[in-house]
Amino acid sequence: MKKILIPLIAAGIVLAGCSKKEKAKPDMAKHVDVQVVHSYNVPYVYDYPAMVQGVVDFPVIPRVSGAIYKQYYTEGTYVKKDTPLYQIDPRPFELDLQNSQGQLIKDQAAMINYKSIYDRYVKLYAINAVSKQDLETATINYQAAVGNVETDKANINTAKLNLEYAVVRSPADGYIAERQVTVGNMVTAWQTVMNQINSVNDMYITFSMPENDRLAIQNGVNQGVLSVPPQYKFRTDIQLADGTMMNNVGYVQFTDTRISLQNGVWNMRAYVDNKNLKNQLLAGQFVHIYLNGVTYKSSYAVPQEAVFRDDQGSFVYVVKDGKVAKQPVKTGPMAGPLWIIQGGLTDGMQVITAGGVKVMVGDKIAIDKSIDQASTNPNNPTVASAPKVVTPAKTNASGYVSNKNQAVKIESAANIYQGKY
Repeated sequence: MKKILIPLIAAGIVLAGCSKKEKAKPDMAKHVDVQVVHSYNVPYVYDYPAMVQGVVDFPVIPRVSGAIYKQYYTEGTYVKKDTPLYQIDPRPFELDLQNSQGQLIKDQAAMINYKSIYDRYVKLYAINAVSKQDLETATINYQAAVGNVETDKANINTAKLNLEYAVVRSPADGYIAERQVTVGNMVTAWQTVMNQINSVNDMYITFSMPENDRLAIQNGVNQGVLSVPPQYKFRTDIQLADGTMMNNVGYVQFTDTRISLQNGVWNMRAYVDNKNLKNQLLAGQFVHIYLNGVTYKSSYAVPQEAVFRDDQGSFVYVVKDGKVAKQPVKTGPMAGPLWIIQGGLTDGMQVITAGGVKVMVGDKIAIDKSIDQASTNPNNPTVASAPKVVTPAKTNASGYVSNKNQAVKIESAANIYQGKY
């Protein structure tokens, strides 16, 4: 009987030890990453599809009508201003010049004759040998002869000018495009476009800002929330169709004085010195333009994944006393991977940036990684501007550039976008 009780007692002791281990509570803290936020002037970048246009994209238009006699240039080459491009048949203008010169000789002879008659009548009138009417007639005839001579001189100058205009010259420096007319074609003065001279060094980037964006900027400035460059002279970045970024290559030079009646957009134009870009831009090229210089004053910015939303609005999770707390916020626009927060946060708050999807209010927190925005900002975070964040635009199947992060619907002043972006 004793032999049986001893094993049972030993087994009871082992089971009791196991039950105590099973009742030990595991660590229930949730592991998250946080960011210690500070207010600063948060930069915001607007971006739109755009088109390159030469500053001196001049059409080559004749000043006289006639048949093209010669072509002096090679298509696609660089030409200097006043370089001869075409010769319009000069013979009709040479004949006009000869005719005007002959008419001048004839009218000069008549003027000399009327001058002698006038001089004679002046002497005769002085001795009452002719009437006053005769003197006045002689005076009128002489003055008319003088007028004919002056008209002939003007006709000669016009004929010489037309003869000079028969040589069509380049209106500016630039590359000459493909010809629109050829030798033997008739051209009409001030109407026929014979060719185009495209700028190579100075370029315009034409684009349009939707009315909603313009109003957002204007209202933000009026409310003291936004700051923009004086007269909207934004510095610009450009992205090519293959995704190549060209940073700080120009500035907005022109903003229209009214909203377009055709499509309700605000037409704008930036200037770019193409020479500094090694002439990579060509007239007619499609690009994407980024406008720098807009900042949200004394705002906060957190990663987009840190912001949540429920039926009461937007909120973030923050750490208070080692536990999760829900903090309602007022969200602004998205800037790349960041979400601008315009209300609800204060300096020093610990916002959960990773792991927020697995926590609930009141959960204990174990912080794996903490980043203080003050340490990532080289200046005082209360007045400094954070590094600019630009999300490169993507190209669609048609090769056009579009930015899906901001999903801007826009039509350009040149009516070239028409829903393709």
